[in-house]
Amino acid sequence: MAELSTTYMGLPISGPVVVAACSLSGRLDNIRRAEAAGAGALVIKSLFEEQIMAEELKLEHDLETGSESYREAVTYFPPVEHAGAREHLMWVEKARAAASNMPLIASLNAVTPAGWTGYARQLAETGVDGLELNVYAVQTDLQRTAAEIETQLYQTVENVLTEVDCPVAVKLSPYYTSIPNVAGELDRRGVAALVLFNRFLQPDIDIEDQALRNAMDLSSPDQLRLALRYVALLHGKIAADLVAATGVHSGADAVKQLLVGAAAVQMASALYINEIEYISEVNRQITEWMDRKGYDTLADFRGRLSQEDVPDRFAFERAQYVELLLQQA
Repeated sequence: MAELSTTYMGLPISGPVVVAACSLSGRLDNIRRAEAAGAGALVIKSLFEEQIMAEELKLEHDLETGSESYREAVTYFPPVEHAGAREHLMWVEKARAAASNMPLIASLNAVTPAGWTGYARQLAETGVDGLELNVYAVQTDLQRTAAEIETQLYQTVENVLTEVDCPVAVKLSPYYTSIPNVAGELDRRGVAALVLFNRFLQPDIDIEDQALRNAMDLSSPDQLRLALRYVALLHGKIAADLVAATGVHSGADAVKQLLVGAAAVQMASALYINEIEYISEVNRQITEWMDRKGYDTLADFRGRLSQEDVPDRFAFERAQYVELLLQQA
């Protein structure tokens, strides 16, 4: 029978399916269920510095309001510095204890230089096996150039790498002008993996209430192809593992990403739809395909359809697009 064990971020994992950072990791029984179902690793839901800052500002306001009733009141409250992070850090420690062998990866989304390094260090100290930097930021400043944004990203990663001893992955958005250049720069700085891609929350409008509606819609298999293209373009050109995220809903989807060079795939939406135990079905589908094709290990076929290995090296670029247009004319 085919063997699914592989490595991810330099960590040995039992299979290529990794549970992406999401609310499923908010319960210890879900973490145990994921491990029992054959998840290779699990990324714990993100620590968001922005949310912590908002909670602390609210708490400080509440304390100031309450202290007006009598002068001594403020001395009865504990310091609020980093109060919002303690609960998350304690949860990460509990999560680490809940999983017996499955690697656990902490996830961090920060907004300040001190937040990135400080929280990265604290998360690493919980005993997690790795750290994923969730680079989720919508740019709104008309004066900031792309070069400035990318330089800040590189500096952030460099600073985090000096603070932690565990392997670090970076979860990128697909909106950089040159994703290969950004990937190469991060690779040169020593990141262990690149997760492609982060899916931004897209606001909608309720026209009856004339108000914003925020909802995190689940991904669909149709969204698989963006990561597929860039995993294929980057495979063999950088040392960091390439991890495909968004749109992986079946064993066939996972096989596609492995064929173009992914070290692993991340799943979340499919697990909300089909329950956590669906991981075992995905693994079964991958194994069945491998047995049918005569592959013993993932390494036997990983990257066979990347840009470096396919006969038509332009298949993932514009030439294929032009060909399709000519066929439809």
